[in-house]
Amino acid sequence: MKINVVFKKINILGEGPVYDEINDMLYWVDILGRKIYRSKLQGDLSYFQLDDMVSAVVLTDKDGLIAAAGHNLYLVSESGSTKKIAEIEKGMNTRFNDGKVSPDGLLVIGTMDLEEKNPIGSLYSFDGKNFRTLLSGMTISNGLAWDLKRKLFYIIDSPTKKVSVYEYDKSMNIRYVGVAADLKNEDGVPDGMTIDADGMIWVAVWGGGKIIRFDPFSNKKILEINVPTKKTSSCTFGGKDMNTLFITSAASEDYLGGSLFAIKTEYKGTAFFRFKKENL
Repeated sequence: MKINVVFKKINILGEGPVYDEINDMLYWVDILGRKIYRSKLQGDLSYFQLDDMVSAVVLTDKDGLIAAAGHNLYLVSESGSTKKIAEIEKGMNTRFNDGKVSPDGLLVIGTMDLEEKNPIGSLYSFDGKNFRTLLSGMTISNGLAWDLKRKLFYIIDSPTKKVSVYEYDKSMNIRYVGVAADLKNEDGVPDGMTIDADGMIWVAVWGGGKIIRFDPFSNKKILEINVPTKKTSSCTFGGKDMNTLFITSAASEDYLGGSLFAIKTEYKGTAFFRFKKENL
């Protein structure tokens, strides 16, 4: 599969790609650059500048996004103006990290230790008014994915080098099932993640310069895609046919660190779920 460079070396710490299939728009963030990027991938590129490290954006059912930055959640308009809607873990040595909307409309988002070594992070659900703790004792809460057919939820705590799997219900009550992917023998650690229409998970390996497609039911590697930079951070499917894999990365000493990549594949992804603005 041919890897194309969509935008070369534009991110300090590129993360969290999100594809809006209605508007044919790809969003992603530069955490350290404090930017939300957006592009229709036709050479156009624009961004919103925030005042804090923005780690994740999710789509809403109307105009605008919800962004996680620092300890805060913001409603971001199409013009880039922001409105604070929630705050958590104030005063702690943490920040928000990866987050997505669940199949039933909850924002599920994790936090991480700023020093990346202490298990002081947590995973939360947010209904528009209140946070609820789903998991605690996490160090770097990272990639998330849901298998609609089998009612399974996947989550990464990067230093464990594993993808854990849970059963879930519509309220995001979760029950631990086991390990969906074990990366203990891989160079690097699991970072962002997506799922395809067949229920296979795709994991970006930070420090490993690759994306791995795993069968979460047999814990077997199906496919490995080498990316021309070590700090691959996340991936998602998008494009008209939902078969293009977009890959974010962070700046590094290698030639293409911080670039956004795209690969046409024989696989299809699933659309992102959207948060209902009426719940805010």
